[in-house]
Amino acid sequence: MKDRYMLIGLIGLFFAADSFAQKGDELLVYSMKGTVTVIENNKESNVKIGKVLKPGSSIKTQPQAKLTMVCKQGKPLSVTKAGTFPIIKWKDSCSNGRNSLTSKFFKYMWDQLYVRSEDYKNENGDQKGSVAKNDAPVRGDIELEIEFIEGLNSMNYASGSFPLSWKTSINYSGKYYFTLTKNKTNTTVYADSVASNFILLDSLKRYMRLGESYSWSVATKRTGTSKGGIVKYQSVKIVNQQVLRFKNAVNIPEDKAAQYFRIAFSLENSGYPADAFLYYQKAATEAPEVSLYQQKLDEFKKIFRPDMF
Repeated sequence: MKDRYMLIGLIGLFFAADSFAQKGDELLVYSMKGTVTVIENNKESNVKIGKVLKPGSSIKTQPQAKLTMVCKQGKPLSVTKAGTFPIIKWKDSCSNGRNSLTSKFFKYMWDQLYVRSEDYKNENGDQKGSVAKNDAPVRGDIELEIEFIEGLNSMNYASGSFPLSWKTSINYSGKYYFTLTKNKTNTTVYADSVASNFILLDSLKRYMRLGESYSWSVATKRTGTSKGGIVKYQSVKIVNQQVLRFKNAVNIPEDKAAQYFRIAFSLENSGYPADAFLYYQKAATEAPEVSLYQQKLDEFKKIFRPDMF
């Protein structure tokens, strides 16, 4: 049974985005530099990341300020000059028929910022959404099965202390037998027993060659061999090129933390979890006041790095 828990840790919070975030005419503050205020109900106040900007309000930007907002449709909108701008100004600017990774990211940001906003909390309390439970009866004894993380099915790896990990359907205290096989020749390059439910990739680098792909599997005395996924061993240069491509994917004003988070999201969704982890760390460190960044990092650790923190 393939493991279903890739995003289970996130669903309690992120499921609410699809279930409750039904509004779509608002813009949300994604990135900001300088002094920006919002005028709503004849009152002016400072804005911060995640602020909901409603059609009846206006934003006011001071000289040198730069602001980027996001639409529910997945489009970023920027203000780079001083002035006062009614939000309704952008009512026809959010159409976006593309389904690119960048568009997917900004749709994701709209949802995640909205469910963390004061507007959402005022309307829904502090509920974080709910996870649908499987109440089907269990028949007979549960067999021991090895379960894998979906995000490790096919991944690229260059460097860093990042694990290949797995879980079991029931408690298991025995050893695992881990095997790494070179795909091109179908030869085993590494095999050993391990006591924990993960093995660090940096300990396997000596057995891999740049540009080659490797399959890994796990077995126990009580189960057959289960295939975990495929790792392609990449050069740091290749990863840096990917990071640069993601960094330059948009031409909008963007603070460092927002950029780090966007790069991390793009890396994770392109099969670079080890490098995504580093950029999620950078985002959370750069802007600790933005709860989304730290919460995403915490959930990422729980999913990909068991027993390591």
